[in-house]
Amino acid sequence: MSVSCIKLSRGTHGLSGIQTDRGPEGSDTDRYSEAGASRAVLYRYSHMRELIEAMDEISSDADIQIWESNSILKLKEPDYHIHLSCDSSRKPGAGELSRKADLTALSPLTAIEAEKISAIIPALMNIKGNSSFSINGKHWIELEGESLFGHGRIELLKAVKSTGSILQAARETGVPYKRVWLLLRDAEDRLGAELIISNRGGSKGGGSNLTKLAERIIEIWDRTESDFRDLLNQLEV
Repeated sequence: MSVSCIKLSRGTHGLSGIQTDRGPEGSDTDRYSEAGASRAVLYRYSHMRELIEAMDEISSDADIQIWESNSILKLKEPDYHIHLSCDSSRKPGAGELSRKADLTALSPLTAIEAEKISAIIPALMNIKGNSSFSINGKHWIELEGESLFGHGRIELLKAVKSTGSILQAARETGVPYKRVWLLLRDAEDRLGAELIISNRGGSKGGGSNLTKLAERIIEIWDRTESDFRDLLNQLEV
């Protein structure tokens, strides 16, 4: 998108008129240009009537116009208004501006604070594809309104399935054996049905296998997890 940056300066030193070059190194117009502005303008004036008469020449057809000025609020209703709260100690009426602003920040801003603010503004202005906000959430399976299976327990079931052993599942997931046993037993108690079939030792040794119910729960989880992630991807801020 093209961005035009316009700074208004009223009653300050210097000749009145419009400046469209970058200006001295380190000046606001130079910094606008350095940041990627398609057009950087400085307009010095003494009276509001001068600003009114110069509006057409100052404005542009850029996709976004950024105005650095309080005076412009008398002539335009901005789509988004950012107020720097340090003005309240210097300029009359700045407190009212702060209350009306879409975003008020305490200045002077550090570079990090400025980056944070510039990153969230596209989302607040509904500019899609340029938002630092994202929608996220956790997926779980409930039983009678209470969470029963989340990512952790599902991974334990999958580990038992792949290793054929609760002990090996504990080692693979890094969860203590006793906690694995308690988590799976708690799920069985709440379901009122078995998830694990433990085999006694013998010529081939003991082990554990999943019941058909546990296999089905894993299938439900994998399918709904995919659907859940697809839904989150569709929810743009």
